[in-house]
Amino acid sequence: MMSVIVRVAGLFGLMVSEPKTEIMCMLPKGIEERPFTVSAAGQTYKQTDRFVYLGRTISADGKADREITSRSCRAWKCYRRNSASMYDRRRANRQLKIRLLQAEVVETLLYGCASWSLTAEHYTKLNGTHRQFLTRCIGWSKRKRSDRPLSYAQALIQAGCEETIEATVRKRRLCFAGFVMRMEDNRLPKRMLLGAMAGGVGYRGGQESDWVSRLGEDLVAFNMGDEKEGGKWKESAKNSEVWYNKVEDGAAWFMRKWHRQEAEASAKRQRAREAEA
Repeated sequence: MMSVIVRVAGLFGLMVSEPKTEIMCMLPKGIEERPFTVSAAGQTYKQTDRFVYLGRTISADGKADREITSRSCRAWKCYRRNSASMYDRRRANRQLKIRLLQAEVVETLLYGCASWSLTAEHYTKLNGTHRQFLTRCIGWSKRKRSDRPLSYAQALIQAGCEETIEATVRKRRLCFAGFVMRMEDNRLPKRMLLGAMAGGVGYRGGQESDWVSRLGEDLVAFNMGDEKEGGKWKESAKNSEVWYNKVEDGAAWFMRKWHRQEAEASAKRQRAREAEA
């Protein structure tokens, strides 16, 4: 493969740079990774277990852990750049701070999130990062050591934010799925995301969740389970306006349910503390 790339590049007077070229092998679950060597045109290319492409961190294991960590670090750098002049400034307009936070820091945190395949642990980490940003922007701090930390739900309410990070990621993934579905069948993104491999056998045991399976979870989470049955969502997604409205309604339903569950959990914790006292 590399020999072909080197030969084709040479036809246009180009050269494949050995220091800038790395090889990464993504193996199925259960297969032990082994070091290998790829050489072409007298050059030997280094093997790596991750690389960054267009700001995205892609890992050999196919998981999003490193990408989430990288996004969180970049978002904090973005926050600290304007923390003294805006975000942590007490006299700055709160609404302006939140709007700038959403437009700059949160967008940095969620860059490329439509293609992520996340677990509950990832959502918890992202929501926690967002909560830290919000509590600092609204100027909340403990008055006493006995004070309880401000919950994510209360931080969202005080900041005037409508959605959690989880809701935003799920909504963007569904909107992106609709955009891909409206592509022509020969387009590579549609073939890669919504197509099926010809042949092949899955390994024994539970299969790893991929992007399409996460998409099904999004439909269920947004009270759109009927769209999941028989792939009905593919027909709905062909009309961009109808699909967008359905996703927006689903996100609103998700947030109402989330706030209700958070309120019930908070009341339960309060009763437990009172019982202990």
